[in-house]
Amino acid sequence: MAVKQNGVLATFTPTTSKYTNLTVADPGTVAATAYNIYTVPAATLTSGKLIVSNNTGGALNIDVGIVEQTDVIQFDALASQPGTPGTYGAFSFPGGTATNYTTSIVVEYTNGSGTFNVGEVVSWTNSNRTPSAQTAIVHKITSGKLWLRNLSHPLGLELPSGDTTFTGAGGATANVGTSYAGSGGTAGWSGNVRFYDSLNGTLYLQNYEFRNNLDYSKLYDTTSSPNENREQTNNNLNRSLGRLWRPVATTQTRYSAAGNTTPATEFIDNAGVEVLVSAVSQCSAEQFIVQDKSISDNEIFELNGIVLGTYQSLYVKSTGALTFTFVGFEETAEIPS
Repeated sequence: MAVKQNGVLATFTPTTSKYTNLTVADPGTVAATAYNIYTVPAATLTSGKLIVSNNTGGALNIDVGIVEQTDVIQFDALASQPGTPGTYGAFSFPGGTATNYTTSIVVEYTNGSGTFNVGEVVSWTNSNRTPSAQTAIVHKITSGKLWLRNLSHPLGLELPSGDTTFTGAGGATANVGTSYAGSGGTAGWSGNVRFYDSLNGTLYLQNYEFRNNLDYSKLYDTTSSPNENREQTNNNLNRSLGRLWRPVATTQTRYSAAGNTTPATEFIDNAGVEVLVSAVSQCSAEQFIVQDKSISDNEIFELNGIVLGTYQSLYVKSTGALTFTFVGFEETAEIPS
C-alpha cells in the first residue's frame, strides 16, 4: 500500500537535472529535457498543481502531459512488417496488467540443448560487468532465438571474446560466441505493455529501466519488499534526484563476435512476430494538457487542478533550465481487485 505524501512530490529542471543511464561510463549522468517527474503508485489518488518558474534570462516554451507510459513506440508501415499484414490489429500486444510484457532483447544462438520455458530465469557469466553473474527472464522462444526481459544489467549481452553459455533454471543451455557463427545478442528494451493502439500501430510501454519515485521494474508489485515504491517516506530529495532511464530508440546494438551492428529495433508480439519500430516519443498528441506554452523570463506559471490516478505520470518538457515543481498530496484509493 502506498504511503501518503504531502508537499513537494517532484522537482525537475531540464538540461540541469540529470537522470542516470546505466549504459554509459561513470559518473553516468545524462542531461534530459523531458521526463516523467512523478508517477502515482498503486491504490493511490494524487491531487496537486505544477509550478513552473523561469529565471533563465529569456522566454522558454514548455510541454506538460498526463501519461501512462515512459515510451510511445510507433511501429513501421504495414508494408514493411513481416507478412505485410492488412492492419496493425494483426499484432498481439495485450496490456494493462502485471503479466503483459514485451521485449526487443534477443539472444540468437546456433547450439543449444534442452527446453527453455517462458517465465524461467536464465543466467550467464559476463566478465565485462560487475558483478559478472547476469540474469534475465525468458519472455518468448522462437526458432534459434531466446527473447529475454528484465535484464539484471542493460549491457548484460555485451559479452567478452570467446564463448558464453546461457543456462535456464530447468537446465536448458544455449551457446553464443566465436565458435558459433551467426550468434549474438541485442542491448534492447523490455517492460510492461500499458496499452496497444491496434488502429494506429502504437505501443505504450512502461520501460523496465525507468525510475522516478517508483521502480518500474517492480510495477504492480505491492506486497513484497522492496516493492514498486522506490521512496516511501516524505523525502522529496530521494524521489527527485534518484532518476534512471534509458529511452527506447529506433535502433539497438547487436553484439557479436563477428562485429557489432545497429539493426532496427523490433519488439516481439505474443504470436512471435517481430514487429519493426519506426519512431519513439514519450508523450502522444492526445496526452498533452499544455503544449508550446511560452513562459517569459522571471515569470511563474501555475497549472492547477491536476488529478492523477494509479500509474498515471506527470510529463514535463522544456529545452531550457526553468524549474518544474509538483506540489500536492497522495491519498490511498481503491483499485479493482
